[in-house]
Amino acid sequence: MSLTRGIELFNQGLYWEAHEAWEETWMEDRQGPDGGFYKGLIQVAAGCLHYRRGNRRGTVNKWRGGTAYLRGYPAVHHRVALAPLLTAVDALLAALKAEAWPVLELPRIERR
Repeated sequence: MSLTRGIELFNQGLYWEAHEAWEETWMEDRQGPDGGFYKGLIQVAAGCLHYRRGNRRGTVNKWRGGTAYLRGYPAVHHRVALAPLLTAVDALLAALKAEAWPVLELPRIERR
């Protein structure tokens, strides 16, 4: 399943690969009930990739967009713990405002 594979890749820091795994499922369900869920995960992963590349604008845009999509889902959706992921990304966005370019520990995705 691409959701599980994407989480494994994301938690290994392989953000592009996670993005690609989730995109397969998103393409099939773009207009369905989980379209925003997958799009949110994809954008959070893209934000992490932009962060690693030193692209502040891309990081902020993707993290903001991704969290906006994910906020439309329950705290745990498809056994994915969204609440801690959203809290972590919100803290990362705040840290980017506080310093020129902070060294951040990127989030992990938990399953429940």
